[in-house]
Amino acid sequence: MNKKIDNYIDVLFSDIPRSKKAAELKEELRANMNERYDDYIAQGESETQAYSQTVANIGDIDEMLASVTPDAQFKLEAQHYRTRSARNIGVAVGLYILGAAMVVGSAFFNSENAPILAVFILLVLAAVATGLIIYTRMSTPREYQDFNRDDDDMRGIDTSTPEGKRFQNLLSLYWMVVTSGYLVWSFLTFDWHITWIVWPIAGVLSGILKVLYNMRNDSHE
Repeated sequence: MNKKIDNYIDVLFSDIPRSKKAAELKEELRANMNERYDDYIAQGESETQAYSQTVANIGDIDEMLASVTPDAQFKLEAQHYRTRSARNIGVAVGLYILGAAMVVGSAFFNSENAPILAVFILLVLAAVATGLIIYTRMSTPREYQDFNRDDDDMRGIDTSTPEGKRFQNLLSLYWMVVTSGYLVWSFLTFDWHITWIVWPIAGVLSGILKVLYNMRNDSHE
């Protein structure tokens, strides 16, 4: 692949929010331009001439970019899903905290059944919270997920690339392991007043992993 063409394509899409359609158009343009560039080289053109003619014959790039640029209506709908997601995740986190608080609070009751009841309530609340998170994600169209992820303060993971998909899967596995470890530790020891520390530590480590991932990608651009 020609590095100048890659840079040209990256500049064209630098202000375009990530989405499946944008990623597909970007790769299609990249492939077409590299193929056309190779054809010009094969015809005896110099590298400079081949690049200039490739760019000149790319077609109506403004129209192509407009087809993957979100309009006002799309942004309004994306904001709706973003607000709903933030609200539902806030409720889910509150349910997790409430369940853990009830388990901790059960230690102050002089009843053998209190801890058992508290754990049962914790599991019910955790199931409701997890279901709410899964429903929120599954019911949000992918294009709005991509747009809102790109609009975050911290740059999200570009899952349109194979490397981004692998890293996203790794993070999913990471959180499954953290959750499993938390539950095993908590049920074996019943030290709920201590085991909660798993979550802030896991959150910090997740943030560090994302920063390192983005730094690595930036260093290769």
